[in-house]
Amino acid sequence: MSAAVGTYRPPIPVRALRHTAVAFRCEVTAHDLSGSREVILAYYRAASPRLAARWMRAEAQRLARLLAPEPTAPHLQSVLLVAAGPDCPQPADDLLAWASSDERYEHALRVLAAGNTYLLNVTDRDAQYSVRACALPTRRSPRSPAPAPAGRRPHAPAGAGRHRKPRRWRFAR
Repeated sequence: MSAAVGTYRPPIPVRALRHTAVAFRCEVTAHDLSGSREVILAYYRAASPRLAARWMRAEAQRLARLLAPEPTAPHLQSVLLVAAGPDCPQPADDLLAWASSDERYEHALRVLAAGNTYLLNVTDRDAQYSVRACALPTRRSPRSPAPAPAGRRPHAPAGAGRHRKPRRWRFAR
């Protein structure tokens, strides 16, 4: 039986997250049940916890549509379809239930805003699917400008008036 599990794991405390710029690594992966293979199905780098939670919700819906397509889909018109029994795991139902629940979305948002990892696992007969987001501290704060490339000066801010001076000739004409 498949079960959707929402868990989080606190990151290794390096420094307080509110003093650093934070990005979020979001990914959808599929693992075989033996643990020998992992496939990354989708990847996204979010700038805020809200964008990460929103992406997780959209990807859970997309993955559910891929795992259990509608029988009236055009690409399934010429295929013989067989109804699955009640004991067959239905990970698409768990994914859709998670994606449609506002309480679970808000819980994921709170976990990500605290700087922790949010993980949603569902299991099928032959694979385990994971939708996860974790905080990534970045080196620079969002208020500081990007560093200049090595050996170059940074550009002057707009309106600073960096104009070239006229060239003076060394030789008189």
